Amino acid sequence: MQRRLLLAGLAAATVFASAAQAQTFPNRPVTLVVPYAAGGLTDVVARVLAPRLAERWGQSVVVENRAGGGTTIGTAHVARAAGDGHTLLLTAFGYIGNQIMLPSLPYDPKALAPLAMVSDSPSVLYVRASLPVNSLAELIAYGRANPGKLTFASSGNASSPHIAAEQFADMAGLQIVHIPYKGNGPAINDLLGGQVDALFDSPATMAHVATGKLKVLGHGYSAPNPRMPQVPPISKAGIPALAQFEAGGWFGLFIPSATPEALQQRIHQDIRAVMDMREVTEAISRTGTDPRPMSRAEMGAYLQSELVRWGPVIRSRNIKPD
Repeated sequence: MQRRLLLAGLAAATVFASAAQAQTFPNRPVTLVVPYAAGGLTDVVARVLAPRLAERWGQSVVVENRAGGGTTIGTAHVARAAGDGHTLLLTAFGYIGNQIMLPSLPYDPKALAPLAMVSDSPSVLYVRASLPVNSLAELIAYGRANPGKLTFASSGNASSPHIAAEQFADMAGLQIVHIPYKGNGPAINDLLGGQVDALFDSPATMAHVATGKLKVLGHGYSAPNPRMPQVPPISKAGIPALAQFEAGGWFGLFIPSATPEALQQRIHQDIRAVMDMREVTEAISRTGTDPRPMSRAEMGAYLQSELVRWGPVIRSRNIKPD
C-alpha cells in the first residue's frame, strides 16, 4: 500500500513538474537547427518562423545551420539535445530518406518526436524550353526514342527532386541520366541554359514558365493546385503507368522525444498560433510552399506513410546519398 502511494506521489510530482516547465518555457534563447546550408528553402522557411516565435516567447530564436552528412549532422545534434524545448529541428525529406538509405544512422530516429508540420508543395515537372515536347506523353515518347539521353537535374543525390525523377522514370519505363547539383539554384540555372532537359522543383519556379524560359508538364499531387490551376496532376494525365505517381516536398519541426508531453504540446500550440498569423501564412506562401497545419499525431502518421511510399522506389533504383 505504501509503495503504491509512493509511486502515485512520484507520478503526480512528475506531472506537476512537467506542467510547471511548460508554463515557464522558454527561460533562455531557443535554437532552431536547420540541417541544410544557409540560403536553401528549408533555411528560408526557418527564418520566416524564427522572428515570430521570438516575439511570442520573449526570447531570441536563433536559426543555426548544421549542414553535412546528408542532414545527419544537424539531425543528430538535436536528437542528442536536452529535452527542455530549447533545441528544435526544422528539416525536410532527408529525415525520411536517410532512414531508408543509410544502414546505420548517428542517431536513433525515435529520439526525435514530430512537433509540427509547417508547409509542403507538389513536385513540379519542368523541361527546358527547347526540348521538343509539350506534354507528358510526348516526353515519354521522346525518352523512349532516346534511351539514356534524357537528363534530369536535381539539387543533389538522394534529394526529393532526384527521387521524384527516379520514380517517374521507373513508372514510365524510361532510361534517364541523373545530373546532381549542389542545390536547386545551380540546377535551375543549367535547365534555363539548356544544359539539362528536365527538373522536378517547387511551384516557385513557375515564374520562368511565365516568361517562356521553361515549360511545365505536370505536378506530383493528385488534386489540382490552386497556385497553378492550369498545370495538371501527373497522375491524372491519362497515362495508366503514372496513375499512382505522387511526389512533393514538406518542411516540419521536430523536438527531442525526451521532452515532457506537456511541454511538447505547449510548443506545438505556440507554433500553430504563429502559423495562423496572416503575415506568416503569406510569407510561407511566397516561398512557393503551402502552409499545412497538422496535429502531432497526424504528422506522425504522415511520416510513416512517407517511409512506406518511398522505401520501394529508393531500394529498387539503388538511390544512395553523397
